[in-house]
Amino acid sequence: MTDSGHSTSGIFERFAPQVYAWAYRLLGRHHDALDVVQDVFIKWTTQCRKDEPQRPAGWLRRVTLNRAVDVARKRHEPVDLELVGPRLASSDASPDDGDLDTLRSDVSAALRLLPEMQRSVLVAKVYDELTFAEVAEELDISMSTAKTHYVRALGSLRDRLRNRWLEEHQS
Repeated sequence: MTDSGHSTSGIFERFAPQVYAWAYRLLGRHHDALDVVQDVFIKWTTQCRKDEPQRPAGWLRRVTLNRAVDVARKRHEPVDLELVGPRLASSDASPDDGDLDTLRSDVSAALRLLPEMQRSVLVAKVYDELTFAEVAEELDISMSTAKTHYVRALGSLRDRLRNRWLEEHQS
């Protein structure tokens, strides 16, 4: 048990599926995501010996996303969107599974390029479907700051993905 009454195993049981999902969304590989889960909960245990984070979900999300970015960099994965797979062949083609995989990879690469707080807010809002109030509380920021990070993150993703996907769908 930690000082605030949370057991480490309780935190693991509660958040391990989310930590895995966050890592997998950025990395796209099961084994890499599992490695991140392990690293994050080792870090959680170490952190709790000093002082347990007051907002476990926010702390775990930030650490997970940062660790996933580190893993991607060590794999020497391209983060330049122009280097990530083939483009759609034509504007009237319907996306096939390969195109969807490429899009997922492009979005993941674009997420890794965002500043830490923008990435955390965007993942909390979009993937975890939290309200701005919940995001603000979890990350210990104001609601207006959460909204600002969200808008900036969306703008950055749009700008990074626009050249890659929009041009080929205009005719």
